[in-house]
Amino acid sequence: MSSWLLIDNGRLNVRISPQGGAIVDGHTAEGVPFLRPYQGKAEFDVAACACFPLVPFGNRVEGNAFSAGGRTFQLAPNAGDPLFIHGDGWLGAWAVTRHDADHVELSFDKPAGAGSPHAYHARQSFSLDGKRLQLAMSVTNSGEIALPFGLGFHPFFPRTPLTTLFAPASHWWIDRTGHLPGEKIALAHDVDFSAPRRLPGHWLNNAFEGWSGVARIAWPERRLSLEIEAAPALDRYMLYSPGEECGFFCLEPMSHTPNALRHFEADPMGLRMLAPGDSLSAGFAMTVSDWSD
Repeated sequence: MSSWLLIDNGRLNVRISPQGGAIVDGHTAEGVPFLRPYQGKAEFDVAACACFPLVPFGNRVEGNAFSAGGRTFQLAPNAGDPLFIHGDGWLGAWAVTRHDADHVELSFDKPAGAGSPHAYHARQSFSLDGKRLQLAMSVTNSGEIALPFGLGFHPFFPRTPLTTLFAPASHWWIDRTGHLPGEKIALAHDVDFSAPRRLPGHWLNNAFEGWSGVARIAWPERRLSLEIEAAPALDRYMLYSPGEECGFFCLEPMSHTPNALRHFEADPMGLRMLAPGDSLSAGFAMTVSDWSD
């Protein structure tokens, strides 16, 4: 689409959409995708993109309500799901504040109301350096009250029959009704990614904790691999894998546990209370390795 922004350094090329502040797709110079190719059709669909921002928090909020600072706040469903999901940055129109050949910066302002009490100013940057794509995001509470905030990224990666994942963690959360986290338990054998292994064939929609911020994906058929390095603030991830036939999976670096907002007063689960004017920032990098190099 004409509004998409291209960054290209001769080794990687990435298209970015100001609508949703999303990465549309990403390829090597040879045309091999290291992010899921865009799945949309004529009308733009941010959920069909390759990566979108999670701000001012990620994933669903149970009951569409939360308590903080002695007050209870209501949320309105925002994306066809019965629960408010992924914040509002991914559904907003971001302003382009810089666009160079290998670098893009976007900003987004969200007022209080419109289904959520959060008011904030968010910024994103996307930079290419060799075969490395660096993403950074910050959020500043521009409202009049202190509220819990978190950050995350929702990338979609190709899934081939031989794809392997290395992403060491210590525990995971069982998925329960409503795609909400249930109990935190020790890792099951088939989701212990402390050594490279193929994704299991069954449905996965689980949060993993005790993560160092390092992960590695390999596509042996394509002689390609990708290393993820996340900032210390992103110390857990969500793994969404609908099944082998879908051709993709998601490893989402996050600063907080899904549904943390619902439990904030009892346990922040990684969320941070930001007073008016306070900020939070995080980022991660993806480095592509071509086995022919």
